[in-house]
Amino acid sequence: MRRLLRDGIDIEAVWSVGHGADPDAEQSDREELLVFADPATLAHLRKCDNLRDARVALLVVTDGDSFENAWGAPPMSGSLARWAWREGSPGQAYYDESRWSAAPEEVGSVVRVRRKAFLLWQRNH
Repeated sequence: MRRLLRDGIDIEAVWSVGHGADPDAEQSDREELLVFADPATLAHLRKCDNLRDARVALLVVTDGDSFENAWGAPPMSGSLARWAWREGSPGQAYYDESRWSAAPEEVGSVVRVRRKAFLLWQRNH
């Protein structure tokens, strides 16, 4: 994360996202980071090949709501409003993520999964 903060031009905050709301649920081996920054920082981060890690997906919020990934597969974009992003206790947030259902009887259905996010770093103002 030090390298990310050093190379990122104008990062306001870094959140770790993609955690299940149930602490006992199985977690992915891929890390997802949500960075609050500006469009110039997103463009810069997309060019930083030395920061890319196949195990990390980096999503960048550029206007307080809309986000796109700087790297990581699959290409992703969205909105915190559509995610129903809500900060709860200090350093913690909850949101809803839409996913294809894994249940055999619900093939082709979209389900909303409650997720948790943790604040890793925030710029002091």
